Amino acid sequence: MLRNGAIQVWYADLGALSGRLEGFRALLSPDEAERAARFRTETLRDRCVLRRGLLRHLLGRATGREPAGLSFAYGPQGKPFLPDGPAFNLADCKDDVLVAIAPPGAPPALPLGVDIERLRTVPDADGIAERFFAPAEHAAFQAVPEALRAQAFLNGWTRKEAVIKANGAGLSMPLDRFAVELTPRNPPRLLWMDPSLGEGMAEDWSLFDLKPAPDRVAALAVRGAGWYPELGPVLRPVAEAFSPG
Repeated sequence: MLRNGAIQVWYADLGALSGRLEGFRALLSPDEAERAARFRTETLRDRCVLRRGLLRHLLGRATGREPAGLSFAYGPQGKPFLPDGPAFNLADCKDDVLVAIAPPGAPPALPLGVDIERLRTVPDADGIAERFFAPAEHAAFQAVPEALRAQAFLNGWTRKEAVIKANGAGLSMPLDRFAVELTPRNPPRLLWMDPSLGEGMAEDWSLFDLKPAPDRVAALAVRGAGWYPELGPVLRPVAEAFSPG
């Protein structure tokens, strides 16, 4: 199903999958169903069911196993993984969902992360960048023309989120201890990684922009070279799948 080096990426609008709600619910484990039931509103409960059911469905296709029979383990910060692989990651922003799955033969613990946001103006983006981004990133953000600031900020945010999701550390990994290229039209890449993080050097990572839908900003981070993202045709055809870095 997956070619060597190809990280398969699927995009879904959960609103378009609402008709599969009960089918996906039937795939969930008891603890997943309980977790979904704890959300306060029906909309949030349904999104949780659709996200997890979709993940199981896609992993079942990738592994040739029954989706309902997949058993997840969890890292120290709660990142789910399959002990026998493949490596995967899920990102969501309201109804927008991205799922990335590594190809057969990739290490089961391959550091792999995705993130997605809707293109919008973020209030106090400059203050957030100054407080949380690396100094070089904040300087680059301030140098971007005003008309491109929203894109620049979300470029930085999604690329950094993809990196911290890849290593499973979540926000316990300080965002100012590594830097990404955020200037629009410049190729995405990791510029600097503090060696004390123990995550290798910047050149040890591959970083990609994803364009799964109009007015969406998304990124894929994966440790190592030779990887590239490939948008899966299962959920929604998209003409421009990615921009390699």
